[in-house]
Amino acid sequence: MKALLFVTFATALSLPIRIPHAQIEVTRNEASARFPEAITFYLAASSPAAIESVELEFGTDARACGDSIARIVPEAFAPGTSITTEWTWDFRRTGALPPGTAVWWRWKLHAAGGEEQTTPDQSLLIEDTQHTWRETTAGPLHLHWYMGSTSFAQTLIDAGQTALGTIHQAMGVEYEGDIRLYIYGDPAEMQSATLFAPDWSGGLAFPEHSAVLIAIGPSELEWGQRAVAHELTHVVIGHYTLSCLDSTPPWAAEGLAMYTEGDLEDGFAVYLDEAIRQGSLLSVRSLSQIFSNDPDLANLAYAESYSLIAFLVEEFGPEKMVRLLDEFRQGAPEDLALQRVYSFDRDGLEAAWRQHIGAPSILLSGTAQAKPTRTPYPTFIPLGGAYLPPAASASPRPSLTAAPTSTAENLSSSGQARPGLCVTPAAFGAVGLGILLAPVARRRAGSSPGRRG
Repeated sequence: MKALLFVTFATALSLPIRIPHAQIEVTRNEASARFPEAITFYLAASSPAAIESVELEFGTDARACGDSIARIVPEAFAPGTSITTEWTWDFRRTGALPPGTAVWWRWKLHAAGGEEQTTPDQSLLIEDTQHTWRETTAGPLHLHWYMGSTSFAQTLIDAGQTALGTIHQAMGVEYEGDIRLYIYGDPAEMQSATLFAPDWSGGLAFPEHSAVLIAIGPSELEWGQRAVAHELTHVVIGHYTLSCLDSTPPWAAEGLAMYTEGDLEDGFAVYLDEAIRQGSLLSVRSLSQIFSNDPDLANLAYAESYSLIAFLVEEFGPEKMVRLLDEFRQGAPEDLALQRVYSFDRDGLEAAWRQHIGAPSILLSGTAQAKPTRTPYPTFIPLGGAYLPPAASASPRPSLTAAPTSTAENLSSSGQARPGLCVTPAAFGAVGLGILLAPVARRRAGSSPGRRG
């Protein structure tokens, strides 16, 4: 299969030379989707002069940081006066598209002697037809679900509305456009609707596509409301900071999402309080990197991220938070962004935040500090095993995220295995007007700490 080529729109510099009375007739131009694996584009055409080449241009309605298209020359094409060809966009190679994504395409045909023809743009909606979806709408939110009552769906969409209000009030960001939420009945069904989703995942956010997929059973409403708030934050903030120079650090992205959920959950608070008491807080510099694969360190990273955002929002106001997001959108490095907005860098943030929460100060050594171990996938690490507070506990609290490397069982209050929410695999690619982008599929957790994404 030939590689995808990405080009910007261009104006032809010369007019094609046309053969008198010659005309390319397109007799088939259609596409067929096989959710969630692929789309196949079909073309059939004839012409008095041999059709020497065809090109397929396509893209999606995803937001992108630049105007471009994807172009492919089908490998199966053979020149002639009557041609048929097809090309399959294999999502296993480029990443899955969420339900509700519109894919557009057009063909460019070139015949001997200079005859050219471009077919009109057509579009196809990617749909998950494995379920009979119901829909409810409130403001920009379009919630699709198939399991549970109308009140179940209403509770979740109300949580989404509340979250959007919190984002606007606390962060100064107001969302424009629609957001699609697909609520699956259980994690396995949600995972089957995506590609590459780890078996511990319970939700995915696709900011470029304004879409969220979450597994929420009718008996999981309390957790589901927090999950909706968390994932919507990733979509809203992901939209706001979208650029070709992404510089939003993990502590900011995850802290904002957790802040939108409401008060820090008890399980996370235990980690934070214990780290303050023991003097074992992670540095802000370490939170700027990929979170640790160690369950305890990852839980602490999420708790600290929440605490950092709460400190910045509540001490300095939402106006400065939106200015910080503006800096990230423009690609400013963390230290420069913080300095411009708050007049301190990461080390200064560390000192001010520690004083605010009553933690002992530490001597920072800048870039000489030890860096956390990076993990190849996912970007934000899943939580492994059932949650156990740092101090011994006779009754372990559950986590919603199970790490692939952990053999500990991940249990909900009902005793059934529960997944985590956010993942950020770069493998989730998406063509947004021709640019292969990676939807931010974020990992999170639910009832007791578990983690976010």
